[in-house]
Amino acid sequence: MENNEMILLVRGARQRDTRCQLALIEGFRPLMLSMIRRYIYEMDAVDDYLSEAAIVLLNAVETFNEDLGVPFSGYLKKELFYYFVNVAKVHQNFYSLDSSARDEDSFSLLNSLADATDIEGDYLRAADLSALQQYLPRLRERQRWIIEEHYGKNRSFREIAGSIGVSANSLVKLHRRAIADLRTYFGLELVN
Repeated sequence: MENNEMILLVRGARQRDTRCQLALIEGFRPLMLSMIRRYIYEMDAVDDYLSEAAIVLLNAVETFNEDLGVPFSGYLKKELFYYFVNVAKVHQNFYSLDSSARDEDSFSLLNSLADATDIEGDYLRAADLSALQQYLPRLRERQRWIIEEHYGKNRSFREIAGSIGVSANSLVKLHRRAIADLRTYFGLELVN
């Protein structure tokens, strides 16, 4: 679009000529899309931002001053730049771990982070292991050994089987019998 043609379109758009306004919007569509892609990261809302860019263009038509000697395309580019930079600033999410998680709460984000420490779980596991230690002597020696290896040392059946040269399936069966005996000692009904 030549500068003279653009000036005529700007003047017509300023007089509320719909054809001139639409011609400017279509003519500057690539510039508006470029600014949206550069400064806005919500690609699912491109149509919404394109509408906003058209509004910025129409406002720029109203505020453009030909007497300053600045081409309208340069003026519009700066207007779009400032508009989309401000939109991007508003949509940025800066969180401080010391700030509250919600406006009305005094609960900080730091307190809401997942913690690998499971105090209750560790306590319950220790209590279960203590009870298990009480009933382990009642098991046969190989059953007691598989329970200690699997639960006490956190070893997998495959790992244990590889170290002693037996199949993992035989250790699973031995484990299943040991668990069944422990359930009997604890007075629990067998589920399977």
